[in-house]
Amino acid sequence: MRVTTSFVFASLLLFGVVAPTHAQPYPNRPITVVVPYPPGGATDPIARIFTVKLAEAWKVPIIIENRAGGGTTIGMSYGARATPDGYTITVGTTSVGTNPALYTKLPYDTMKDFTFISQMGILQLALSVHPSLPVKTLDELIAYAKKNPGKLNYSSFGNGTMGHLAGEYFKASAGIDVTHVPYKGSAASTMAVVSGEVSYAIDTLFIQSQHIKAGSIKPLVSFGPKRLESMPDMPAMTERYPGFTAFSWLGFMGPAGLPQEIVLKWSTEVSRIANMPEVKERLAQLGVDAVGGSSQQFADFAQAEITKWIKVVGEAKIPKEN
Repeated sequence: MRVTTSFVFASLLLFGVVAPTHAQPYPNRPITVVVPYPPGGATDPIARIFTVKLAEAWKVPIIIENRAGGGTTIGMSYGARATPDGYTITVGTTSVGTNPALYTKLPYDTMKDFTFISQMGILQLALSVHPSLPVKTLDELIAYAKKNPGKLNYSSFGNGTMGHLAGEYFKASAGIDVTHVPYKGSAASTMAVVSGEVSYAIDTLFIQSQHIKAGSIKPLVSFGPKRLESMPDMPAMTERYPGFTAFSWLGFMGPAGLPQEIVLKWSTEVSRIANMPEVKERLAQLGVDAVGGSSQQFADFAQAEITKWIKVVGEAKIPKEN
C-alpha cells in the first residue's frame, strides 16, 4: 500500500514530530507584566501608561499582576524564574539598585538572572520642609541643622527605601545630625511633614505635588540629575554636591535568556512610547521624566546604581536584612 508524502507530513505534524514551517510572530497571546508592589502606589499608573500603548501597538492584551512583599523580592523572584519567552515581563524599580546593598543574600542574582529591556521613567525625589521651619533654601537648611544638631528630623516612606537612603546620603554629604523617622508608605511620610510631625520629608513629587501646590509644604531641592522642567526654579542636589543623585525609577525586565529579537522589539517600542508628546506630558504631571533607551543602557544604569548604593549604605552603616 502506498502512503502519500502529504499524508506522512500531516501525521508527523499531528504528533509534533515536525514543527510548522512558519512560527507565529511575537506576541500572539496575552502578556503578563509583574509589578512587585501592591496596587495603589506610583508604579501601577506609570506602568499602565506604557502597557496600554504596547497593547494597542501589538494588538494583544497586557495584564498587570501585582506580586508584593519581601521588599519586592517576591515579585522579582517570580519574574526571574519565568520562562524566557517574552510573555512574563517584570517591572524593575529602584529596589533593583538598592536591594543588593540592603540584603545579606537575595534569592536571585540581579545582574545575571534578568534581561534588562528598557527604562520607563525616573520619579524625581524632592526634599520639602514644613512652612514653620525658618529656611527658604537648601543652604539655609544645612546651616540651620548645623546650628541645631539633633533637633531636626525627616520622614521617609520606610527603612531601606529610596527616601531613607537619599536622606542618609544627604546627611553624610552635608555633615549634619538629623534623625530619620520611617513611615509606612509615601502618603503617611508626606502627611507627617504637612502636619508638622517632622521637619522635612524626602519623597517623590508624585506624592508631594498636591501639597506643594496647596502651600502645605515648601520644596527646597530635587535629587535628580538636573532641574525639573516643571519646577525650573528649584535647584537639583547635584548643583550643591556634584554627582549626588538619588531618585526612584522603573523599567521593564525579563528573565535571563530572553531572545534578543524580543528584547529589541520591547526596547524599540518602549522608547517610541516614552517619546510620544502626550505620554511625556502625562508622566510629567506625575513628576516622572520619560526615559526609554536600549537594553545595554538600562543594564549599565542598573549596575551603576548597585555600585553607588553599596557604597552609600556601607558609609552610612545602615544595617542589612538577612
